[in-house]
Amino acid sequence: MGTTRVSAAAVVGALVVQLAAPSTWHSASLAVFASGVAVGIPHGAVDHLVPAWFRIGTTAVGRVAVLSGYVAAAAGAFLFALWAPSAALALFLAASVMHFGRGETAVSALRRPSHAPPRQVDRICVVAYGAVTTLLPLARWPRVVRPFVQQLAPGAERLLTPTTCLTTMALTGGVVVLAGVALARTARFLDIAELALLTALFALLPPLAAFGIYFGAWHSPRHIGRLVCTDPANHALLAAGRLPAVLWRFTRQAAAPTAAGFLALTALLYASQTHRDAFVPVGIAFLAALTAPHLVVVALLDRHAAAPVDAFPIRPEHGDL
Repeated sequence: MGTTRVSAAAVVGALVVQLAAPSTWHSASLAVFASGVAVGIPHGAVDHLVPAWFRIGTTAVGRVAVLSGYVAAAAGAFLFALWAPSAALALFLAASVMHFGRGETAVSALRRPSHAPPRQVDRICVVAYGAVTTLLPLARWPRVVRPFVQQLAPGAERLLTPTTCLTTMALTGGVVVLAGVALARTARFLDIAELALLTALFALLPPLAAFGIYFGAWHSPRHIGRLVCTDPANHALLAAGRLPAVLWRFTRQAAAPTAAGFLALTALLYASQTHRDAFVPVGIAFLAALTAPHLVVVALLDRHAAAPVDAFPIRPEHGDL
């Protein structure tokens, strides 16, 4: 079963649980969120290798420059999130809309590389996916997210007024409908179904649980699928149907960075035992530190996606991601 079908099945399962036992996700929200973030850490663990796939930083000096830039971006994001939390929150949300939205449209393009949608359709879908996964949970669940926003960026919780939330939900609903119509005109019915699933997930489940499920079971596996298809060293293996070898190669590549991420997260959790008031802002700053350079790398991946797309072994005869 392909990655996209597994992720869709996970969301369907979550929605079934919500309909059958609504209190389940409320009581398990924090655990699901933490689990989803932990499971999703490996999806950014090979960021340092991506530039070389496009012949960027292939020399010793270039590799040092790429790594130094990655660390500098992470450190800068961490300090900025602590120094200017409100501005960092606004930038983080805007970047997340583009990142998650573009991630979904990129995977869709890989499924049908010879039938790319018109650029205007792609742009509408980026905004629709991004708004559903980033803005809808804030607007739909203001009472739940307000304490976290207040701790992260004091004063920013004033944006969660009833009027603002209703406006955000209305605009999100409008762009989802527009995206659905545009996708229907290009006969991308699977994309419509997936957009509907994500909209239901973030509308019906508490925000922490919804994001944990989305990040760990949907976004991260699909991004890993995209990465293994992009790595030039995997093209021959995938064409030969040697998926276990491809996944084992990715596991080896991601092992050390993933371990480092878990160690840093463990240290943060340990420190929070004695400094509980600082846990939320420092924790979000830590996520920002991981996210900022990752966004840069994914933007590079997006920019160069057109170059190797014809070499991707993503065809109906080879199955899906």
